[in-house]
Amino acid sequence: MKVLALLLLVLSQGASSNAPADQYFGQLKVSALRIRYEIMQVRPRYETHKLLPEEASHLLVLNEDAFYKWAAAYPKDAWLASTGYLLAQLFAELPGNDARNRAIRAFTYVKVHFPNTTYGKESATALKKGIAVRPDPDWAVAMRAARQTPSPSPSTSPSVSPSTSPSPGPSSSASPAPRSSPARGRAA
Repeated sequence: MKVLALLLLVLSQGASSNAPADQYFGQLKVSALRIRYEIMQVRPRYETHKLLPEEASHLLVLNEDAFYKWAAAYPKDAWLASTGYLLAQLFAELPGNDARNRAIRAFTYVKVHFPNTTYGKESATALKKGIAVRPDPDWAVAMRAARQTPSPSPSTSPSVSPSTSPSPGPSSSASPAPRSSPARGRAA
């Protein structure tokens, strides 16, 4: 009896509630590891102005879709709380109402599903303080303007200036055409 109980205990501990690495979620069909990686990669690209807010938001929305599908399939996955918190923090840094609403949704998810973790407590604190709607950053406005202003391109064709002697073309002969003299045209 004790052996059977020990065997059941070992087997129940061996069964993982984490998503397997070869399980894919969301529109992009990405693994849980890839979701986390992508969220972590958006932050430095956004903070170093390599992504405009709308580009960062687009990438996060795709990963958000995968995150919630992952969470529905594996609600006790050990990485969900930290990944959801990272997602919420990054949405909170982006400008606009949509980003704010998505940050609130992710913070709320972490707070409700993982209340006893550091991430759950931090999410509750963030929600209690309130998530502000951020304005569009000045650098993004300048970057958009720079992308829309066409840069002058060097002219590839030489400037045309009048010439005193015409250059012979492929259909012209090497010798000039004879001039008609006034005497030739008259009948004698």
